Amino acid sequence: QCDLQGLWRNELGSNMTLSALDVDGTFSGSYHTAVAATDKQILVSPLQGAQQHPATKGQEPTFGFTVQWQFADSTTVFTGQC
Repeated sequence: QCDLQGLWRNELGSNMTLSALDVDGTFSGSYHTAVAATDKQILVSPLQGAQQHPATKGQEPTFGFTVQWQFADSTTVFTGQC
């Protein structure tokens, strides 16, 4: 099972909160980065993602999400596999 829902924290201190998957395999959430390479105020940024639904047991689904940074004119895409 690949359950991404909940609060995630990385080794740099950034926090990400993800909603449960909807019936289409999509999810949303927010990302609060602790990495500050800007003079601007760091703001919590929204994210949107999707996770592959495994067709059979034993598969390791892939997922991806895009963060739209609220303090910079950029986006970042993350991908992974459970």
